[in-house]
Amino acid sequence: MPRISRSTKPDSPGSVRRRRAGLSYLAVFHASPLERIDMIKHGVRAVEAKRILADLAIGQGAGLRALNLSPATVNKKAKQDQTLSPEDSERVIGMARLVGQIEAMVQESGDPAGFDATAWMARWLNDPLPALGGARPINLMDTMEGQALVSTVLAQLQSGAYA
Repeated sequence: MPRISRSTKPDSPGSVRRRRAGLSYLAVFHASPLERIDMIKHGVRAVEAKRILADLAIGQGAGLRALNLSPATVNKKAKQDQTLSPEDSERVIGMARLVGQIEAMVQESGDPAGFDATAWMARWLNDPLPALGGARPINLMDTMEGQALVSTVLAQLQSGAYA
């Protein structure tokens, strides 16, 4: 199975430029479970994980803690252009999928022009939510169950269940 990038055709014009730009959050969200499993098993490049955290503007330290990633390991692997373990990659892919879910929600239910999904997500992750019993979504990012729960709350926001 091909790894997900901004282009699903590796030889398409501009695909090298798009691959350097990193994963498309929307592509990760729309990928099939088997495609995401393939991405996880192949591992996310450590520099890509750092880019995702930088996009979220929650601070690298806070982001690494939220995903239960070792800063020393991620920084070492980034310097050596290595991939993260499948376990670590799974949490990073999960975070990217959540940002993609927000992008998809805005495309389906709003006006995506000028909307910055990563900025919105960074703010929302830190807000205590009644739907989570007052917990902050960022405190649930370290497990797949927690990420699934956050995904459910996002879907409920779109439907108006917790507006």
